[in-house]
Amino acid sequence: MDLTDLWQEHKKFILATVGATLLLLVGRGVISANYPVASVRASANRTNANLARAEEVKSGTVGDVRAEVDELRGRLTSLVQEMSFRPDELFVLPPGEPNPTAFCWRRIRDLQQVLVDEAERRDIRVPEKLGLEDAAPTDPEEIRRTLRALNVIQNVVLACIDADVRRIQRIRIEEEARRRASRSPFVQELRVEFEILGGERAVRTVLASLSEDASRLGTPYLSITGPTSLTPVTGNRDQVALRLTVAALTIAADDLEEAEG
Repeated sequence: MDLTDLWQEHKKFILATVGATLLLLVGRGVISANYPVASVRASANRTNANLARAEEVKSGTVGDVRAEVDELRGRLTSLVQEMSFRPDELFVLPPGEPNPTAFCWRRIRDLQQVLVDEAERRDIRVPEKLGLEDAAPTDPEEIRRTLRALNVIQNVVLACIDADVRRIQRIRIEEEARRRASRSPFVQELRVEFEILGGERAVRTVLASLSEDASRLGTPYLSITGPTSLTPVTGNRDQVALRLTVAALTIAADDLEEAEG
């Protein structure tokens, strides 16, 4: 078979092979002309060489890091337990309570009577309703929230009575819709706002009491959050007004650890 016959028989294959070879050569030329192929290859080779020479991390170092992580996780768990609000049993809805609304209403009524009467006996004025609605809630979750708010109000009002303030001007529980809009994935806050009037020493005593270590005092932890102000009372130079917001925190420790991990 001569070249002519070979060409005729394999013409398409020969043309395709030559075309592919030309395309490959042209492509390599274009890539080499426009992109630093050689320098990138050299850089990759240097990186591989450096990795090969790098010292391995000692097993002891890994163990130390793991121990530190475990210690930090333990500290996190401890802080979560300390800062999470643990309500008094009086303000916990019992399991299987046949009439949650009536239970909540009794707690509201009893607390209003006890705190208002004790405040009046000390010549201290507090809002008779303690910032609560006229009717008890009916939704179980809202009942639990109201009971926690009652616990917060009790603790703050008792701190005010012990400090001998003159008046609790205002108590307001944060609205549920506003709370939902501002809550974080890990921490939920039940906020209660107070406006307290009294002598400067009495008001500062209230602040100090609320800022004390809750575990040492045996009381649930309350976070002082939001803007806090201390201003003179117009027309009464001996009194100041303290406006503050305290919050009972519910912290999702498991979710927080998972996010940190």
